[in-house]
Amino acid sequence: MTLFSQGQRAIPSVCGRTALCGLFAMLLLSGGCAWFGTTPVEPETPPSPVTAFMSGASPGEEVTLDDQDFGRGISVRVDETFTSAKGERCKRGTVRNDRGETEVVVVCQEGNDRWNMAPRVWGQGIAR
Repeated sequence: MTLFSQGQRAIPSVCGRTALCGLFAMLLLSGGCAWFGTTPVEPETPPSPVTAFMSGASPGEEVTLDDQDFGRGISVRVDETFTSAKGERCKRGTVRNDRGETEVVVVCQEGNDRWNMAPRVWGQGIAR
């Protein structure tokens, strides 16, 4: 089927009728994504070993573990619990490597019960 011819060449019809072509274009532009479902939710990343230990430990507890951000064989001690200015339950701890370098870390519990480490603002931190 052709819509019209131009000189000796015939231009084929893509949609058949103008109304169908307009409807097709409108569907593609206005809601094409809705046809393919919703955006998938990415799974939460598991907490780091330091965060996982501190979230379940009480002040005074200490452990030696490996952590990708701090290195191998580091000592982690929970020093105190406190309430942040945002009202979150938090724990302050000390991370120490085998060379005696230390860094203070803080983990806080969000409203959904997930614990996250606060941004590390104490310079470069301990060497790995």
